Amino acid sequence: MEEQSPAAGAPTGSGGRPPAEGRFRSAATTAATAQKPSSRRAVPSGEGDAGREVRKGREGRSSAPSRKRRHPVRVAVVSVVIVVVLLVGAAAGGFAWLRWFSEDDAADFAGTWYLAGTATPITITEDRIQLTDDVSYRYALNDQDKTFELSFGNLKGGGRYRFSLDRNQLALVDGDFSAADTLGDDITWTLRALTESAQGRVLAPGEAARGVTLLSRTPTGTPSLPEATDTPEATAGEDAKADTGDGSKSGNDDGGAEPDKADATPAPDTSDKADDRA
Repeated sequence: MEEQSPAAGAPTGSGGRPPAEGRFRSAATTAATAQKPSSRRAVPSGEGDAGREVRKGREGRSSAPSRKRRHPVRVAVVSVVIVVVLLVGAAAGGFAWLRWFSEDDAADFAGTWYLAGTATPITITEDRIQLTDDVSYRYALNDQDKTFELSFGNLKGGGRYRFSLDRNQLALVDGDFSAADTLGDDITWTLRALTESAQGRVLAPGEAARGVTLLSRTPTGTPSLPEATDTPEATAGEDAKADTGDGSKSGNDDGGAEPDKADATPAPDTSDKADDRA
């Protein structure tokens, strides 16, 4: 009896085809074989992960010079913008400190002032401007807007004020001013004042005009003390005396003329007469 191989003894389906399990295996093998060419096509010329990394590196190197060319320009623009912002901020901060925080307007406003070019005093207290003993105005300061309000009985008015940089001069301007008005004018004036101060000069807080009152801490309408005492009276009296040759002066200590010589020399005449009698 002939022996049959296991393959020959395996059951077959209709038409001599293998059973269902064999067909499933054949189908899986065919599908795997069909997918392999597509996977090989996804990586051309046998290029794998290493090839893709190399290509990415080449692309990165090719685009690097363009980024480096744009980088210095961007840094320069950003640097200029930062410098401008810092300068503007410093200027604004310095002006704000100088205008609102460096001094006490209420304290500097009070005291004795003189009309510019005169020796006429004006006394300002905490709430009044005393023009004379009988005339005074009540006032109130707004040190944020740099304005003031005046009242005299039923009459009311107001204006703006400005100090010089050394706080020794004061300008009072009549009118109705808003915070924006005073701020814009003070910015322009402060720039001019700082320029003059750098050259050793003090810019007046205002110009003489209608409705503008200029005040100064020192009187300017009278000569100063050194000019009034250039030639002291005692010195003039001493210079007026003349030497008479006998060691005496021809004038008195007060600069006046001495009495008549006849009155000044009675003793010598009397002594001569006594010798004649002898």
